Amino acid sequence: MLSVFVNFWNDRLLRIAFLCILMMGAALASIVPFQSVIGIEQLGFTSTQYAILMIIGSIIGVTASISAGIYCDQTGYYKQVLITCIITGIVAGCLMYFLPSKFSFIMFHTLLAPLAFTAFTQYFALASLSAARNKHINKDFSMSLIRASFAGSYALTPPFWALLIANDVELITVYGFIALVHVIILVLVFTNWPSKNQSEPEQKSGMSFLQALKELTSKSILMRLFLISLMTGTNALYNIILGLLILNNLGGSESDVGFFAGGVALMEVPIMLGSAIILRHMSRTQLMFVGMVIYAGFLIGISSFQTLQYAWFLIIPAGIGAGILLSVPLSYIQELKSNRPGASSALISVSQVMAMVIASLIFALGSYFTDYAGIAWIGATLGLIASALLLVLDRYANDRYTRTRRG
Repeated sequence: MLSVFVNFWNDRLLRIAFLCILMMGAALASIVPFQSVIGIEQLGFTSTQYAILMIIGSIIGVTASISAGIYCDQTGYYKQVLITCIITGIVAGCLMYFLPSKFSFIMFHTLLAPLAFTAFTQYFALASLSAARNKHINKDFSMSLIRASFAGSYALTPPFWALLIANDVELITVYGFIALVHVIILVLVFTNWPSKNQSEPEQKSGMSFLQALKELTSKSILMRLFLISLMTGTNALYNIILGLLILNNLGGSESDVGFFAGGVALMEVPIMLGSAIILRHMSRTQLMFVGMVIYAGFLIGISSFQTLQYAWFLIIPAGIGAGILLSVPLSYIQELKSNRPGASSALISVSQVMAMVIASLIFALGSYFTDYAGIAWIGATLGLIASALLLVLDRYANDRYTRTRRG
């Protein structure tokens, strides 16, 4: 096992991906649990307005991610794209921190942050490219370790903010932290990037933009992406309603939001690392189904409690379900187009954006008919249906492939 870690760390592109995603985990964990509280409770956006902003940002984000992925496959210019995204992240964080307002919130979440976070999927593209090229690297383990690095930093960051908030630090400070993290990431890229004659990615797809786009929009891929997005959309919905549930339904505080989110993320880490071992005994689709069942149980549970006292115990199933749903779909999606590392990793962003749009729609529409607890029930139900459909779809496809081979 030690040799597996050594081989992983000695690959410079994998090391960059690992370190940068580690930092991105801290950045996103500083924003995600608190952004709905800042937008709705502090700045005064309505639930519908907030949902619309998230949808707009998601659309811009997925467009940028697909374009960047295809461009990297065409040119191999990963470093240039990453630097552009990182600098955008610095500007975004500074804008919201130094000039906090509705306008800055809109600019951050609908334009600047979606462009900056395009780098996230390209780190996975680097990892996928490097793991596929290096015969000493186990790809499933590498992707699980990188995703676990994200979860690890994500787990430690919210409790850190919870302690600061409990000591009267303003929530808006999280945006200043975003800018600082991107400065650190910029330094990591410049100091760790391999020279071109060593291992810089040079694979080029040889396809035009439209050809590459057509390849990514086949019926089979889009159908699976939609079902995956419905499943992971339950986690996006959790990120929207967790703070609101704790503050309004469970009688908790802002610091409780940070502790709960951090506890869930901490539980995710060993699950992500262990998923590569579990996948030796069951398919990705089967494991995702199990994860969805567990996560749906968590959402139904937390929406049923009246106080926070017993809800803390739900951190365990939440972490198990989320650990599976946030790691296994990544390798599943990348395998849909494994010969296009940039574009296939862009599909991860497409799925994440679709998940955010789905979650935002559930939140916005559900707000008209029910409360935050009812919204959680809706998300859990849709996620279960999607996981069952994907299981049936892949089983049918495998049976059909087997019959074709035999025939």
